[in-house]
Amino acid sequence: MLLDDEDGKEFGFAALKLSGLLFVVYVLQTVLSLDLAYRPGVESYRFFTSFFAHSGLEHLLNNIFFISLFGSIYEKYTGSLTFYSTFLAAAVFANLTAFIFYPETYIVGASGGAMGIMAALAVYRPHQTGLALGVPVPMWAALIMYILIDLVGLTGINNVANEAHLAGILIGATLGYRMRNPRNDSEDGGDDEDLDLDAWEKEYMY
Repeated sequence: MLLDDEDGKEFGFAALKLSGLLFVVYVLQTVLSLDLAYRPGVESYRFFTSFFAHSGLEHLLNNIFFISLFGSIYEKYTGSLTFYSTFLAAAVFANLTAFIFYPETYIVGASGGAMGIMAALAVYRPHQTGLALGVPVPMWAALIMYILIDLVGLTGINNVANEAHLAGILIGATLGYRMRNPRNDSEDGGDDEDLDLDAWEKEYMY
């Protein structure tokens, strides 16, 4: 069970802190011309730096959006430790999967971890409202939509590691499922009261 202890579940803005770290790393990449991507044969530490680095500004902003939105809601339910653990587990597994399909290609980006956070939230709290392609939908629907997008991506040629995304989703969904228990499921099969985003926004954003 990954859930933090009750005393450790105070909202610590972990998702926003991680997003800030990703931005700082990208600035350092740009200013210092750092190469933090990884493929077999380069320095081993770059296996870990690769999922904090990004190939471009659009790549970075997409992942920051995913992590900030889904990660903040996920952290509110589970705590900072669980958020970080889920991100790292999904990112590591996504990288390992990417090397199987792209052994000669440099891998870079936090997408696997970001997709893992989204999937964990969707399985843990499927009726929580989220966003998919800018449209408010239940998290279970958002999960299905992003899985379909990556499956479609597998049929074409692009520079997106869709296999790594799906691997991150698999790990996140597994962790989300493991955290489910009778306290999170009412007798009629629905979730307990989901996070009131309006009240949450007023509490933390004003």
